[in-house]
Amino acid sequence: MEQPLVGFLLAVMAGSMNAWTLPNAQTFATVQSGNVVQSGFWLAQGEFEKFTFPFLSVIAFGLGSAFCGILMTTALRKGRVFTPFVLFLQAIMLLVLWYLAHDKVADPAAAIDPHYIAYAISFVAGMQGNAFHKSHGMLYGNVAVTFVVQMAFNFLIQGLFRRDGINGEPNLYWSGLFFLVLLGFAAGGGIGFLIGDYVLNSGAILLPAAIAGLLGILALRERKTPGAVDPSAGGQFA
Repeated sequence: MEQPLVGFLLAVMAGSMNAWTLPNAQTFATVQSGNVVQSGFWLAQGEFEKFTFPFLSVIAFGLGSAFCGILMTTALRKGRVFTPFVLFLQAIMLLVLWYLAHDKVADPAAAIDPHYIAYAISFVAGMQGNAFHKSHGMLYGNVAVTFVVQMAFNFLIQGLFRRDGINGEPNLYWSGLFFLVLLGFAAGGGIGFLIGDYVLNSGAILLPAAIAGLLGILALRERKTPGAVDPSAGGQFA
């Protein structure tokens, strides 16, 4: 799960999840900084109805992270890998959400409020962000990329002054790893929008489900090799 390609695909998942929640619920499912700011803003304005949705989105994301923390801790205490289970669970949850979001009924009034689906997507995003947050040994974010932008340009500038960086590897290489994540996030958003508009209704939810399922299958094949699947302990910032 620390391979750069995996980090790219996880970012594609996050971007695509946002590609559904943004047009349907007017919010980002994975990036919670905006929801936190909105919560404070609407609370200060006394707009409690507008305050509720961003506030609950933050709570949903946090609960997803906490739930995944329980799953990971339980698995590690039993000497088992957690990656395949988390990925398959993500895939199943997203498939259910796609089914609920898909236009199955003739009466739009019978459809589920997209805000509730957005809460659930934030929950899934919280799981992903907690379970998988390292690329090539370096801490990073695949669901919230502000830090990734910072690190991408940080290593880019460092590369102009000094070739070698962490572990003796080129600073430009590290910069490329973070730019790859940014590319994945943007690609997920773009592809998710296109799929949802021109290919399959609510396809932006189906895409991350498919990626999670594929990564889960690959992780399942390697689960018996020690240290080959779960992210390693610890990490570093530079």
